[in-house]
Amino acid sequence: MRRLLVVAAVLSLGLSCFGQIRVLVVDESKTLEESLRLLAAVRVLKATGAFSFQALPSFPTQPWNGEPFQVVVYVPAQSPYIWFCSPWPESALPESFRMALAHLRTAFSQAFLGQREVRGPGEDFYPLFLSFLLASRGYMGGK
Repeated sequence: MRRLLVVAAVLSLGLSCFGQIRVLVVDESKTLEESLRLLAAVRVLKATGAFSFQALPSFPTQPWNGEPFQVVVYVPAQSPYIWFCSPWPESALPESFRMALAHLRTAFSQAFLGQREVRGPGEDFYPLFLSFLLASRGYMGGK
């Protein structure tokens, strides 16, 4: 928890000029412990003002008509991973946005204390395919 607070302090100092990053959290976890870990990470990150969050209890199957998200964090029910989906390669993003994404990933990793590994499109094909699927349904886009 102490590390999450340090991440929050760094974000509030370094990203206040960037604006909010819209994040969708898909929480399919089946245990109260995992849901509370997610909630703790989201609350700490939300307090920085750098992120805004929405959550869904299952993976979206219908098209999205609202404002697209810049990041989708997918926590499947039974997996050693948390899938971190983004519509662009990290190398194509501005430095401040890459820094924000790194802090977001770190916060979720630390919230699970190594019980789940955060993987993104550059590290695994599954989040890459999920990113394409979510973008085609209108859930992701915009910088």
